[in-house]
Amino acid sequence: MNKGFTLIEILVSLIILSMIAIISSNILQSSLETERTSSQRLQSARTLNFSSIILRRDIRQIINVPLRDNYGNQIKGSFVGNNADKRIFFNTKIKSISDDISPIKRIEYVLEDDVLKRKQFYSSNPYNVNEYIDSNLIEGVSDINIAFMFEQQWHQKWPINPLTERKIPELIKFEFKKDNKDYLWIIEPNIEYALQQ
Repeated sequence: MNKGFTLIEILVSLIILSMIAIISSNILQSSLETERTSSQRLQSARTLNFSSIILRRDIRQIINVPLRDNYGNQIKGSFVGNNADKRIFFNTKIKSISDDISPIKRIEYVLEDDVLKRKQFYSSNPYNVNEYIDSNLIEGVSDINIAFMFEQQWHQKWPINPLTERKIPELIKFEFKKDNKDYLWIIEPNIEYALQQ
């Protein structure tokens, strides 16, 4: 009497082991795919949250002072925005590490090449429009609409008339699409005064 395994027993055990290995690898691959998708969604949510915080901070710290172009000419408005250009700019207070440097800086938000960009200029009235710190806030923005509320109506540009040239909009609305999802941000500047002349 021979003690050992027959060829059939070995083949059956190999088939069972290979089935267990295939099932285990499919479960592992599915788990890794789920983890990767979750990580991407979490990173996207973090990016949007961070961008929202920066945008809200800049808008809530608006300094309502006249804007000037790079030649020193006054721009009509202390806050300027146009939905057609997908752009807004204004002066805001930015913390500085030195007391010798003015904390008031010009900030511009603009949509360029499907990227919402934040441009921080080195002064409130820059003489060189090409000198700024550029930050890509949100990438993959397929469309953005910017609107400004005044007297309970949304407008596509700001200022809308000579009266609003010295005012900040009551609300600023950003509607945009990223990764086939729609987002809506409404920001209140928290400024109740108009520029006095």
